[in-house]
Amino acid sequence: MSQANIPNITPDITVTLDDALNLLLVSVALEELGISHIINAEAEKIQYMLGTIPGLETPATVSDLLAINSSVRDTIAQAIKYESLLNEKLVAVINTPIRGATGATGVTGPDGLTGATGPTGPTGDAGVAGATGATGPTGATGDPGVTGLTGLTGATGLTGITGATGATGATGGNGTTGATGATGATGATGATGITGPDGVLGAIGTTGVTGSNGALGPTGVTGATGDCGCETGPTGATGGSATGATGATGATGATGDPGGIGPTGPTGITGVTGVQITTNNAFFLDDGFTPIVAPGDPIPIDQNFTLNGGAITHTAGSTDIFLAPSQTYYISYRTKAELATPGTITGNVGLVLNGTTIPGASSSMQSFPGAGQAITTLISNTIINTPAGAPSLLTLNNFEAVPRAFDLTTMTIIKLQ
Repeated sequence: MSQANIPNITPDITVTLDDALNLLLVSVALEELGISHIINAEAEKIQYMLGTIPGLETPATVSDLLAINSSVRDTIAQAIKYESLLNEKLVAVINTPIRGATGATGVTGPDGLTGATGPTGPTGDAGVAGATGATGPTGATGDPGVTGLTGLTGATGLTGITGATGATGATGGNGTTGATGATGATGATGATGITGPDGVLGAIGTTGVTGSNGALGPTGVTGATGDCGCETGPTGATGGSATGATGATGATGATGDPGGIGPTGPTGITGVTGVQITTNNAFFLDDGFTPIVAPGDPIPIDQNFTLNGGAITHTAGSTDIFLAPSQTYYISYRTKAELATPGTITGNVGLVLNGTTIPGASSSMQSFPGAGQAITTLISNTIINTPAGAPSLLTLNNFEAVPRAFDLTTMTIIKLQ
């Protein structure tokens, strides 16, 4: 857009009324031109937002869209207000009355003739003073004089020197995030890029646990050995009985031609599927306080939380757990010995199989609670083999010498084979 120029006005020239009015009209035009530049700048912001500015490849972000929308809205609002002021200024300039030039002064007329002065008459006697007359009424107020013409508006003064920049104000808080704009249409799929180099191979994962081997099938018939035709290289000299220096390795014999592939032997019989160790398992739970258990007595368990297979049996609420004969079991338990009154507690429990304490399957711990309730946690686990014959009876017994209540008792049993 073009820029306007203000005429050169020096302090020595005389500005007439017409000149002043023209300069005021020029100032209105310049201000309108300035507003048009500002609006054009806002239009270029919108072009940036729409991506129509040539050579500009960086797309506008959501925060850019919100900022541009706010800037355009505020700028247009201020421009409308300023246009109203410029309109009033323009109307005032246009309505300024124009006075014509002052006419020439007319010719002064001749002086009138002076008459002759008559003789002075004799002075008369003084008359009697008359009474003071009444004050007459106040005369009417005269019409107001014509209001003089409004003086011309003075020319706009020169712009003052720009003041020093004030200190930067505190940064305002972040504005509220605007609503997410509608998703634009999906652009056309670009050409497939060049395939990148292969990534580095990941570390090899840990080898899983090997399952139980099934029974071996019968060995297939061995195929006929192919004719190798190889010549064995000479064997190196054998060292003495005492460990001496290692003898030199003999030269490797020439590789013989590979023999033909022998016939494939028949497929062996598929072995029997191994037993799944998780077929028979159980998890027993007592999530409340048990009744008081006497010394040496078993602890009751009131819930069969999980009970699978037929090698483990238990009636909910009973103390007795029955295990199948000639089997191997993994057993673990956890319980809490309770003392309702302050004091020292020494919890002691253990597993009993067919009336005999299982070695290494007991747990004992002493607790010093001070003024609070006494609680001690007892945990243990073991692996046992049940004897042949009838099912075995398993219980968890109170080995302490005093009666005791137990809380949160759990037991896990898994048949291993």
